[in-house]
Amino acid sequence: MTSPHREQNGGEQNARDEDARDEDARDHGDTVTLPRAELDALRDRVRDLADRAEITELIDRYVTLLDVQDRHGYDDTWPRTVFTEDCRLEFPVGTVRGLDTAAAFHFDRKSRFARTHHLAANHGIALDGDTARVRVHLFASHVHHDDGPDPGGRFDIGGYSEGEAVRTADGWRISRWRFQLVWSDGAGPRPGPAPAALRSSQPRPRARRPAAAPPTREDDTVSPSPAATLDLGALRTASGDARLRAIEAFVCRTLETHLDVPPAHRIPRTRPLYAQGIDSLTALAFQRKLESALRIPVPTHHLLREQSVSELAATLADLFTHADRTERRRETATASV
Repeated sequence: MTSPHREQNGGEQNARDEDARDEDARDHGDTVTLPRAELDALRDRVRDLADRAEITELIDRYVTLLDVQDRHGYDDTWPRTVFTEDCRLEFPVGTVRGLDTAAAFHFDRKSRFARTHHLAANHGIALDGDTARVRVHLFASHVHHDDGPDPGGRFDIGGYSEGEAVRTADGWRISRWRFQLVWSDGAGPRPGPAPAALRSSQPRPRARRPAAAPPTREDDTVSPSPAATLDLGALRTASGDARLRAIEAFVCRTLETHLDVPPAHRIPRTRPLYAQGIDSLTALAFQRKLESALRIPVPTHHLLREQSVSELAATLADLFTHADRTERRRETATASV
């Protein structure tokens, strides 16, 4: 049997042993002291990781909101959780300037489809104090309305976005964002009527038959050339006005074929291209046709702005003239060697 006196002595001994272990631990370095430079570097690294995590979460939040921002009806508050007041967002289907227009823009573009699903990956973040350059790869599927151009079908796109994020009092926010389309598959949306009228508003397939001569009328249209071809040799020697008219006629004829315009219709020269059916999908194919015919690079953004046929033709004429002059100087320099 253990006596009370022995139990008391044993408890005191255990306490002394525990104190000794604590002192020994302190002596052997459980408490670490770092040099100031190393401590500062560690603190900067933690801040860097925290900023990257917050910016990644910001991008993912935006991409998720692309699908769910109107789940319970139109919501004009969500952009403040993502963008700065002076944000600028550029897409193949339009541009946002300022926070006040962001919600309406996204709501309008999304409403052209029954459902959407966006995915983001490969987040690239380059920090510079309170700003950061960002790049992310994006993939999106868009399910058409039952009365859309492809009922129940999908319009899939892939590309990447580049932009800038800034640190604000409310956390990191996107100030600049630009989506670059790399590829697409399926029928894309076309601006115009409400979804309920979309199917009847789209150009429909038609039987190939001799085209009837369009009626003569005074309006803002241009009679297309007999075929969507260009004689580059003649174009190089043509005067400025003649060159512009030839390119304008070629653009009209190419659009007729590209958009499957009915024979009795002509392409208006003063209406914006987007209002005639040029969207992010058709712009890529149209770009390739123009580049192949003119033998010059044609930046896609020229086809997605609010340009008319006449304005586009003038831009193409300038690009062609500049390329021709460059080629002539090169030929002259080569001949003089």
